[in-house]
Amino acid sequence: MENNDESALSDKANQLSDTDQEILDQVKKLPISEEKKNDIIATMEMYSGPIPHPKILAGYQSLYKNAAEEIIENGLDESRHRRTLETARQTRRGHLAWASMIILAFFSVAFIIGSFVLIVNGHEVIGSIFGGGAFITFAATFLNNITELTSNDDIASSKEEQK
Repeated sequence: MENNDESALSDKANQLSDTDQEILDQVKKLPISEEKKNDIIATMEMYSGPIPHPKILAGYQSLYKNAAEEIIENGLDESRHRRTLETARQTRRGHLAWASMIILAFFSVAFIIGSFVLIVNGHEVIGSIFGGGAFITFAATFLNNITELTSNDDIASSKEEQK
């Protein structure tokens, strides 16, 4: 029975944040019996979110008549504001993606035309290298932009943070 309790606690611990896990570890290190440790852990309440725990919210409400309503409204306003900022950021990313693709296509076409002119004027080798290099640059940059713009990690500001 005790082994099942430990495995259940272990499974639950895998779902906890680092802070919650640290609190549980501190409770487990207390110089008290295992039964008391299990009682403490069983009665612990862990809560996180933009709005306080309902018991805390009730305490604020008892101090100030409209406190709970204002706290909830503030949380909702914050959420709306964050979504507005994320939408604006994604729109900017889309505009930058289109601008980079158009500029990339313009330069690639210019290099290919330059390559054609070189080949027509008798510089087949350098013209081929020039055109092939332009095509490879175009394809690689295009694929890199697609990968970067479709990545799920919008918060990371550098490639190091995305790994």
